[in-house]
Amino acid sequence: MGDAIRYPNMGTVKKAAEIYGLSPVYIRRLCREGKIRYVNAGHMWLVNLDSLARYFEQGDPAPAESVYIAPSVRRVYP
Repeated sequence: MGDAIRYPNMGTVKKAAEIYGLSPVYIRRLCREGKIRYVNAGHMWLVNLDSLARYFEQGDPAPAESVYIAPSVRRVYP
C-alpha cells in the first residue's frame, strides 16, 4: 500500500506547441519519428508533455555514423 499511481502529463498537440513556442506540425513530426511519446485519442493526438520536456532537455541524439559505399565500386572475387 501507499504506492501512488503516477499518470502521465498529457496535452493536445496545440497545447504542446503553445507551451514551447513551436508549430503543431513540428510537434507531430517529433511524434511520428518516435522522438516523443503520444497516443491517438479519436481524431486527436495527445502528447506526453513529460516526454517532450525530456526531449528538449536532453537534445536530439546524434545520428549514427553511416557507412558510405561508392556506387561505382563493386566486389571483386578472387
